[in-house]
Amino acid sequence: MARTVKINGLASAIVKELSEYNREVTDGLKDDIRTVSKECAKEIRSNAPKDSGDYAKGWKTKVAFESADDIRIKVYNSKKPQIGHLLEHGHVLKGRNGKVLGTVGAKPHIRPAEQNAEKKLMKKAKVTVRGDNA
Repeated sequence: MARTVKINGLASAIVKELSEYNREVTDGLKDDIRTVSKECAKEIRSNAPKDSGDYAKGWKTKVAFESADDIRIKVYNSKKPQIGHLLEHGHVLKGRNGKVLGTVGAKPHIRPAEQNAEKKLMKKAKVTVRGDNA
């Protein structure tokens, strides 16, 4: 809906509209980030190696930082955080005497989910910034 603005109030009307747009975009992007981070954790959970199942079940999200204009969400493993790198990249298997018994192959599940999340977030961000999500 168009409004009539006097020339004296044009600058303040523009600033007000830009401020409202900024808030809408910021809130929309925060929601997009929350959604994509949860989807990322779910994808890691579904693709993670499942020996006992504890590692796969341990993938969670947590808001690490949030302000009016920013949000940072951590996707992490709460049950077995120490083995994510070993499973993702593979490792050497050694016995108690230090002798190499063999190797354990890599099972990439974190990086592919991260890449998918990045693509999803870029698509959602474009829609949010354009205002097509109404």
